[in-house]
Amino acid sequence: MDVKSAFLNGLLNEEVYVSQLLEFEDIEYPDHVYKLKRAVYGLKQAPRAWYERLRMFLLDKGFSRGNVDNTLFSKCKGKDVLLVQVYVDDIIFGSTNDM
Repeated sequence: MDVKSAFLNGLLNEEVYVSQLLEFEDIEYPDHVYKLKRAVYGLKQAPRAWYERLRMFLLDKGFSRGNVDNTLFSKCKGKDVLLVQVYVDDIIFGSTNDM
């Protein structure tokens, strides 16, 4: 599953400013910059911010993170296992239960 707006869900831990795009330039303040509240595609911190938010969500829901591969999460319930593999903005789900 490709998460189309994955990086927009990443919260930034530091202040990040970007210059105005030509298409969105404020005529009254052309020299001002924008302070980002969330990560955006192309931002160096975006993949890390998205992964951190997703990681915290999965851990809060009872998943455990893999020891060898930190992007592999698993959750066991009885004899069933749910696996979640994260790669940048792609997520692969696998389960022993087909329901």
